[in-house]
Amino acid sequence: MKQKNLEIYYDTEADILEIFIGEPTPCFFNEVEDDLFEGRDEKTNELTGFKIFNFKKRAGMKDIKITLPANVKIEAINSS
Repeated sequence: MKQKNLEIYYDTEADILEIFIGEPTPCFFNEVEDDLFEGRDEKTNELTGFKIFNFKKRAGMKDIKITLPANVKIEAINSS
């Protein structure tokens, strides 16, 4: 698998966590469960990222802390 960048943004006022995988491309988002959206490339349908609304509320968190370097593995889960 080709190595890709992972970009993470958190908007404290809106409580939205955005995770982007690879280079930005035109994409669309589908809600996969309440307040959780996955982004897909418009041409290839490849997973491009996630948006999580009400992130702290959903996670029951007060602060977000990630120990670096982080080892992150993202896999698509087939619901079929």
